[in-house]
Amino acid sequence: MKGKLPNFLIVGAAKSGTTSLYYCLKQHPEVFMSPNKEPRFITAQFVKFPLKGIKDWKIERKIIKNFDEYKKLFSKVSYEKAIGEASVDNLYFYVNAIKYIKEYLGEVKIIIILRNPIERTFSHYMMLRRDLREYLSFEDALKAEDERKRKNWGYGWHYQSVSLYYEQVKAYLENFNQVKVCLYDDLKSNPIGLAKDIYSFLGIDSSFIPDMSIKYNVSGIPRNKFVKIVCNFLRKPTKPTLRNSIITQICKVFLIEKKRVKFVEYLDTKNLKKIEMKPEMREYLKGLFREDILQLQDLLHRDLSHWIEAKKMKEHNSPFKSALSG
Repeated sequence: MKGKLPNFLIVGAAKSGTTSLYYCLKQHPEVFMSPNKEPRFITAQFVKFPLKGIKDWKIERKIIKNFDEYKKLFSKVSYEKAIGEASVDNLYFYVNAIKYIKEYLGEVKIIIILRNPIERTFSHYMMLRRDLREYLSFEDALKAEDERKRKNWGYGWHYQSVSLYYEQVKAYLENFNQVKVCLYDDLKSNPIGLAKDIYSFLGIDSSFIPDMSIKYNVSGIPRNKFVKIVCNFLRKPTKPTLRNSIITQICKVFLIEKKRVKFVEYLDTKNLKKIEMKPEMREYLKGLFREDILQLQDLLHRDLSHWIEAKKMKEHNSPFKSALSG
């Protein structure tokens, strides 16, 4: 490893529990996580800027594009054995990301967590609805995906493409010696067990028990937009102004800093209204992802049939197929 730089990366997938893994690892005394969960330095070396999606400029200004700035994220590393970050676009942009990871970081350990692609796709859409960025219906957003790509909208708008895992995961397994692939299902069913498994993979004390009770980055439609805006501010404070400094002081009075994250996530989650995916959309996505899932389960030697259900399904046989292709 070149100085105080990451020796492991959580590379994705987005909306698959990476924020929970980030905080799970951040709690461990032998781990140093970048204070910026997703610096996105690696992909900044080849992604075309500016990003042109709705409010993409807000995302872009947080991206670390300079290597010296990236190194500063890890300047406070002291005794920690495992040093990491969680830029989840690295998995999706694997074709170029792998090359730059090796160039800047060398042979690092790779952590991948995967969620049912049908649920991941919808969750990513709902996140952008939650953040007051997506204005199209789910059906129309999927139809608009290719056009948005052509216009250089950020990867977060590539709902379906990000969910095609097989080639992404295969490339990391072929190019790195130590790759840990986890499932979101494991995070939900046995979070402590998964945490201990990852601790062992990183070569740190696996007897440490993290607090896994907080739900992070939950998607949904905001019931109250003002509450959503307040939560966004409390989660990621902006540059000091008279207004936000007053809010900050109020938070310091009424909130213990260690409880701030828990409070904000609770408030944000309570303010969200859940929307169910339409049955015809679910059937369409099952057809779209079916072959990729079957290839992935062979690659990982793990049964993923529950992602597409046991019943036989005709590939791309969906009432929505004609709407998407039209």
